[in-house]
Amino acid sequence: MRSRLHLGGLLLAAVGLASCVEPPAAPLDTPAMVDTEEVELPEVAAASVERRAQRVTVRVRSLGCEQFGLGSGFVLADGVVVTNRHVIEQPREVTVNTWDGRSFAAEVTGVATDTDLALLQLEDAGDLPVAELRTAPVQRGEEVFAVGYPGGGPAQVSPGRVLGMVDGTVLGEPAEVIRVEVEIALGSSGGPLVDRDGLVVGVVFAVEVDAGVGLAVPVETLLERLESGELVAPGAC
Repeated sequence: MRSRLHLGGLLLAAVGLASCVEPPAAPLDTPAMVDTEEVELPEVAAASVERRAQRVTVRVRSLGCEQFGLGSGFVLADGVVVTNRHVIEQPREVTVNTWDGRSFAAEVTGVATDTDLALLQLEDAGDLPVAELRTAPVQRGEEVFAVGYPGGGPAQVSPGRVLGMVDGTVLGEPAEVIRVEVEIALGSSGGPLVDRDGLVVGVVFAVEVDAGVGLAVPVETLLERLESGELVAPGAC
């Protein structure tokens, strides 16, 4: 029997909200990338990986036209944050909180139409740590860590292992997605999935409730959308 699927963000009903306004687009700097097939990376202690991952991971709060979204994200470039599309549906007001307690207003600069990804631009946030992306695909059995703000609470780093790649088209994704044996709670949507060296390999977007398995959009899909420019303005109310 197929497991029940739940998107990892929290969506709470809201009433009496005004119309949404589409924010202007913003330029995106090239994110830092590391090809692990060409570069021999040093061993990094688990505690160090957790600290690095937490510092690039943010909490995302979105006040939409008819709902309140709560999820996670990570800093991709200068003031640019990656999160899930379902976390910021029809955004009216978006706020991002960082690991050190700072709060930033954010604009949704683009959403993908065929995958659960969205980009935010923070105001006056050029000094935030930036995540590094891994270009090499994940391997079955590889150790990974899911990072996020479950329930909107403190940042949490959950260790796990890659189970493999599965067909994402049945989930509305354009390609294969990463299936991970890891503890992921509601509110972690949009957070990074990182390898043992702290490099981002995917973006968490859902969990198989009955199986206790997480699902993540691979970095390859994220890079393809950034390079192709296939991101559009968010929907209005």
